[in-house]
Amino acid sequence: MNLLINFISIVGPLIFAACIFRLKNITMEMKIWLWIVCALIIIFDAYMIVKDKKAKEEKSKREELYNRLYERQELFDRNLPRALIDSLERNPLLADSFNTGQRHEKEYKFNKAIEAYRECLNNSDTPEEDKITLNILIGNCYYFLSKLNEAEKHFKESLNIFKRAENKIAKLPAKSVALGNIGNIYHNLGKPDEALEYYQQALEINKKLGHEQGIAHNLNNIGTVYNELDKHDEALKYQEEALEVNKKIEDEQGVANSLTNIGVVYNNSGKPNEALKYYQEALEINKKNKYQEGIANVFNSIGLTYSNLGDTNQALSYYQDALKINKKIGYKEGIATNLGNIGLVYITLGKSEKALKYYQEALEVFIHMNAQPRIEILLKLIKIIEEEKK
Repeated sequence: MNLLINFISIVGPLIFAACIFRLKNITMEMKIWLWIVCALIIIFDAYMIVKDKKAKEEKSKREELYNRLYERQELFDRNLPRALIDSLERNPLLADSFNTGQRHEKEYKFNKAIEAYRECLNNSDTPEEDKITLNILIGNCYYFLSKLNEAEKHFKESLNIFKRAENKIAKLPAKSVALGNIGNIYHNLGKPDEALEYYQQALEINKKLGHEQGIAHNLNNIGTVYNELDKHDEALKYQEEALEVNKKIEDEQGVANSLTNIGVVYNNSGKPNEALKYYQEALEINKKNKYQEGIANVFNSIGLTYSNLGDTNQALSYYQDALKINKKIGYKEGIATNLGNIGLVYITLGKSEKALKYYQEALEVFIHMNAQPRIEILLKLIKIIEEEKK
């Protein structure tokens, strides 16, 4: 449509100028004046077309950076297989501290959960297989707190213990959990190839063990990386496969995650209305289960879709709802994402001062997380806004 309008705005005055030339009942002087007017109209229209094109290029430049930073699907899953949890619950020496840690984790009190799990870990009577699980639990808590170096240290320690005791515990799915979580860390650091390598390793182990919940989670994560690499067909294939597995094992939370991820793929493929259908299904499940992280994640995704549809008021409302939940549960990754999304809405509305405020808040969170690649992207966005202000 814009192309047609641009064509008419240039060609229209040219046709009018040609018609003037053929008129017999006006003086040459009048014709010259009319031709000058036509020329000025063409120059002005050409200027506006170039200006509009430049503005779109700048917007695209901002959004390209922005999408690399914020259009992320949820990878993290703190639910461990029952085989890893059962022995901790049965051990009378560990049960009290372990259950305290579980309670704190469910209440999003992750620092207190870490203390309780460490108490179990440091107990001299704790078996090696339980130390694997405890390191994963502590790593999960650090991951949620966005302390990625600490998280990685504990996930790798769980793998080291597994290697030492592999003959006794080869059938436990601990190794696949640790590998998948290390993949999450590389994904967060903006290293998709390394993330894919770890996810594929985790998937192979889960397939050998027949651990279907783990298989579904790995498929989700692989699909997510392919989506971010703009391989949407591959991404959709993995996400739909994960959805089928989750439905088969009747894992409601897994179904909700898969629905959300499929929605993101459709949104990124330019099918926002399809995306919204999947988000609504996921939202209903998350609300039913009172899963706060999931609700916030879906709210954020719905906001992105409304933003793509040009409905900034709806987008802003959903981002703010997501931000409220993430602040309540202390999820820094989510907080930074929501702040950045709100910033982009204000950019779209031409309110650069407000946008800058939210981007700077997001930057502080990323600095706290030590998420260097994302800090660099956000600094570029802030620089673009500041240069435009000048």
